[in-house]
Amino acid sequence: MITLTQREKLLLRVLIILVSAFAAYRLVLLPLISFAVNTDDEVNKKIEELDRLEKLYKQYREIQEKKSYYTEILNKRNENTTSLIEQWANTTGISKNIAYTRNNQSGIQNKYIRITSDIRIEGVAIQQFLKFLYEVENSDNLIRVNYLKINPALKGTNTYDVNMKIDNFVAK
Repeated sequence: MITLTQREKLLLRVLIILVSAFAAYRLVLLPLISFAVNTDDEVNKKIEELDRLEKLYKQYREIQEKKSYYTEILNKRNENTTSLIEQWANTTGISKNIAYTRNNQSGIQNKYIRITSDIRIEGVAIQQFLKFLYEVENSDNLIRVNYLKINPALKGTNTYDVNMKIDNFVAK
């Protein structure tokens, strides 16, 4: 049997304490610290993901609202496009300047009807035409100005000839 001196016993106890402290640090304390740090990081990542999902859901709701708005406009059976143009022209005072309106109707994906109207306005003041254009753009119908060309008119000064094409969309 080996006999140890007091000094050796003391060194052995110190060694056991150091090894125990190192093992406790490596096996218990370090995993707890990394778990706490990683938990905070994971919580922050999940909060960011939730914020991103909330933004996406908000965009989805906005798109759904726009879709229902446009569907409501498309399903609303509005007046004939020619009568709408005459109404806007009367409102803005350029009805006498309209040379012609021609309508062409076509279908889109068997769900919608696009009515394309060619309009020629001759000898109109630019302010009156801009009012007319404002009425077209701000109507309660799904209308898009497809083509617009403004040329100086041969009749008088400060008057213009306008060629425009508008598309009116309605549901079948």
